[in-house]
Formats: sequence, structure tokens, C-alpha cells
Amino acid sequence: MIRGKRYDNIVFIASYVELAKKAQKVIEDLKIDMELVYSKNIQHSVQFVNESLKAKNIDAIITRGGTALKLRDEFDIPVIEIEVTILDIIRAIEKAKAFGRRIGVIGYPNIISNISTMSSFMDVEIHEIRINSYHECTNAVKKASELDVDVIVGDRIAVETANRFGFRGELIESDSYECITKALYRAIEMADLRKSLLAHGEELKIITELTHSGIIAVDKYGKITLCNAEACSILNISSENAIGKLIDDIVPDFNINEILENGQKKFDELVSVDEKYLMLHKIPIIIGGSIHGAVITFQKLDQIQNMEIKARKKLAEKGHIARHTFDSIIGCSESIKRVIEKAKNYSLVDSVVLINGETGTGKEVFAQSIHNYSRRKNGPFVGVNCAALPYTLLESELFGYVKGAFTGARAEGKIGLFEQAHGGTIFLDEIAEIPMEVQARLLRVLQEGQIQKIGDDRIITVDVRIISATNKNLKELIKENKFREDLYYRLNVLNIKLPSLNDRIEDIPLFIEHFFKLKSKEYNITIHKIEPDVVARLCSISYPGNIRQLENIVERLVVESKDGNIKLENLSSVLDDDIKYEQFLNIDTITKKTIENALKITNNKKSAAAKMLGIDRSTLWRKMKDLEIE
Repeated sequence: MIRGKRYDNIVFIASYVELAKKAQKVIEDLKIDMELVYSKNIQHSVQFVNESLKAKNIDAIITRGGTALKLRDEFDIPVIEIEVTILDIIRAIEKAKAFGRRIGVIGYPNIISNISTMSSFMDVEIHEIRINSYHECTNAVKKASELDVDVIVGDRIAVETANRFGFRGELIESDSYECITKALYRAIEMADLRKSLLAHGEELKIITELTHSGIIAVDKYGKITLCNAEACSILNISSENAIGKLIDDIVPDFNINEILENGQKKFDELVSVDEKYLMLHKIPIIIGGSIHGAVITFQKLDQIQNMEIKARKKLAEKGHIARHTFDSIIGCSESIKRVIEKAKNYSLVDSVVLINGETGTGKEVFAQSIHNYSRRKNGPFVGVNCAALPYTLLESELFGYVKGAFTGARAEGKIGLFEQAHGGTIFLDEIAEIPMEVQARLLRVLQEGQIQKIGDDRIITVDVRIISATNKNLKELIKENKFREDLYYRLNVLNIKLPSLNDRIEDIPLFIEHFFKLKSKEYNITIHKIEPDVVARLCSISYPGNIRQLENIVERLVVESKDGNIKLENLSSVLDDDIKYEQFLNIDTITKKTIENALKITNNKKSAAAKMLGIDRSTLWRKMKDLEIE
């Protein structure tokens, strides 16, 4: 519905007074606002449009005859021509009869075709003089002269040309209400379409300019039709100099002819241009089965690599981060100090590390600490428990897969953990549980630094440091044909053996203190007092589950605490039935730090501290004197 609307972007140019009057009536009847201009001649029409374009955009012009032809030739604006009917031509011939009986009708074939057959009916001699362009009007008038016509009938250009040569000219007037209305509706439709196309073009321009990829479009002959700013920057060219040129003359290394010939898409093509490596994607433009051109997108290889690094950092922000450092490792025993020092040295190189240790000794804590102490600390840390995933899932998790790789696969495919760990560290816990089939693929990563997604034929290079861990004897598994020997030697370049908690008993009081603080805060339970006997008993327990087992026991004590006081009787209720009590410490293994920690936990009560350490009070006094402990 157009009634009552404003159309400042549409201009109606009337070439004669009667047309202007009829157009005004249509505009008033429809109650629309539109610029209506009466133009005396074609040059005046051209001048008017030129002046109007300086002040505003014009999306459509409504006019007729020769004026329409001229404006189409001069401007890149939709020109809607008012339809000329057979009745309009007959009316013009009737008027022309007053000036002679030999009448020449100049016009396009589709308009004046077979009008000569009306000669006998109208009692005149009608000559059809057909033209295919308004530029032919001069020759058409000359031909009319040769035919010895008395008067010429045609559009405005034909009439003006006839007048210049001394002929009488009669204008074909097309000013029916219906034809004007039809042209007006068509103009509105074309104006809306033009706006939409211009908006789409501007949108496309913005998209091409904002992208980080160079974009070049060519026609079917290989001539450049589009070259965005990024393409110009990468290739060190200007868009003005590139548009219209053959792409082979600008960048012959792109080899676009093969795409224009075979119509096959080509992705991830690496080419060298002016000592810069570019990654190309070439896609043909196919319409109706025919190749009409192609689009090439490209990026500098170092740009892609930088984007990958940024993407990996984003992934790290989503959870692939290492939270532990060497400073967060609890312990003062000589055994743990030696391991920490070794791990720090290993952190400074990129070699593969294998961490051996019983369950609960803190293998992942050490893996994270190595990562955070290394040059890769700003990259992602990706940890995966190999024992927690079945074979098929483990393979897809580690290496990823492409669209349609297998039944149930995500439509968009999946990025594997090795890709996510690019530029950082991947921690493979429980490495002994990896199936033999996956071990073979893992070996390739270690040897070549390359992975291949499930269902893909492309090889992806990854920069990843591998840290693995196990609580099993891999050499024994090799003998049992459950672990590849070649993989073992690839994994066991640098080796760290973590001591069990039973081998670092002097650290137990530190862990007890730490876990009580941690769990009481976690569960919002205030612990007022811990009886020394509780600590002493915890120091005499054998821990097959190591630190994790001790943490679990402390957590139970905190949760089951009734009044905030931890007593020996509380301990009995939370211990497993198979817990064994042993005195691990002897006088030779007790260090100054061990005694100080015991005194701290027992609030400097010598008897309680001695009990905790498994020695009598006199022995404690003697040891304190030897170690100069006040």
C-alpha cells in the first residue's frame, strides 16, 4: 500500500503539458508526495537530473519515449518508461493527417511493428522507420526524407530531430491514467529494490573490509572485479590499479585459471608471493551450471599462526589452565625438595616428561607446576585422564574429528585436545591405560609433532609439550604386550619419581594443618581444637592412597565434627577398617623442621609433640638441644 507516503527519491519527468496534468492527478488521487517536473526538451531533462543528484539520491525516474532513452544512457539510475499503446500511436497519426497523407512513424520495432497495416483503415500512407537506439534518429529522419513523407510521428527525440531537418513532427502522447499509474507503481518497486541492493552492496563492502582475510573476485575471463583493503595491503597494490586487470598480471602465483576451467574448489593452498607465505582458498562462482568467475581469499601464514595462538589462549581462559605452581607444593622433607629441584630443571626445556608415582602422590600438581615454570606458561594446559574414557571416545577427544566422521559425530566436527593444547602442554594421566591402537597414533605425535583428525586426510602440525604420568610399571606392561616399547622410550625422556607419603612422614603434619584449614573453610565449619593424639595417630598411619587418602580422612573429621573439637574418638569413626598403624619416624630421620612443625601443631606442648613423632619426651629434649631448637 503506497497511499499517503512520501517518495522524495522518485522523480516524474513529464515531456509535455498534458502528461504533466495527468501525472499530477494520479499523484493527488493516490495521496503521495513525489517530485513532478515538466521538461521542455531532452537537454533540460538531463540538466535537471544532474542538478538534483547534487542535492539528493534519486532511486528511480518516471518518464517516456526519447527522454527515457537519453536518461538511461546518461545515468546509472532505473528509468521507468510510461507504456506506449497502439491507441496512442493511432491518435498521433490522426493528428498528423492534418499535415499530409504520407506519414513516417519512427520507433522501436516492439512499439511500431505492423503499424503500416493500418494505412487503409486510416486512409493514409504509413511508413515504418525502425530504430534500435535513439542515436539512429538522424538517419531515420533522413530515410523519411527519402520516402518523401509529409510528417513524422514518434517520441520526443524523433520529433526534435525532425524539426531540426525542417519536418513537421507529431509527438506520440502516452498519458492514459492507467499507464501512468502502472509506471508509478513500477518506479516505487524499482526504487525499493535499488535501495535494497545498495544496502546489500554497502553491507558486503563493510564485510569485505572488516575481514582479516584478503579477498579478490574475478570474472570468467580472470579480470579482477573486487579487491578489498586487506588484499591490497598484503599484496602491496591499490584497488584502483587492480580492478579490471587480469589477475595473472597482478598475482600470477594464484593460478586462478585452473579454477575457472574445472570449477573445483581448492582450500588450504600454500603459495609464496614476494617472500610472503600465503594460505589460499579458491572457490568458483557457478550459476546455472556455468562458471562465471571465482573468489580467492587468503591470509599471511604468520597471521594465521598468531590467530591460532590467540585462539588457544581463549581456550585456556575457558578452563585449560594450570592452577598449581611449585610454591603450592606442600612439604619440607629432603625427598620432596630433591624432586622439586629436578622438576624445575626439567621445566626449562621442552623435552617429554614421564612422572611415576603411586595414586595420590600429586602427579598432576607437578605437571601443572612444570608447565607454569616453563616458557609455555602463557599457553594452555590440557589435562586428560586416559583411564576415564573408552577407546573410541579417547581417540576422538585427543585428535578430534571432522563432520560426518562417524555415526553420532557433531555436525560441525570437533577440535581435539592436542589442537587445543597448541603452544602449551598436554598432560596424559594414567598413560598406561591407553589402548594399543591409540598408542600408535600417539607415537606419531611424539615423532612428527603432527596429528590427523578422525575422518580427515589433512595433517595438522601442533606445538605441544607432552607430560605423562602413571602409577604402573610400564616395563612390566611391555613384557605383557600391553604397552608399546617404542612409545615408552619416547615418553620416558625425562623421568620424575614422586615419593609416597610414607617416604615423607615429616611432611604429614603440614598436610594435616593445610587440609584442616582448607576443609573447614570449604564447609564453613569452625574447628576450635585438634587433640595432639589425633595428629600423632595420623602420623603413624600407612597411606596406600597417599596425600589424597589423608585429605579424605581430614575431610571426614571436619564434616563429622559436632562441636568444633577433633578428638581421638572422632578419628576412630572415620578410619577405614584396613588402616594400619606404624611408627615410621626414627631419631635419624627427624629434622629440625619436623620438630618445629610438631611443636607448632601441638601448641608447643613437648609431650604431645614427642607422641606425635613417635619418640619419648627425653629423646625430644635431646634432639631439640642438638638442633638448637628453643
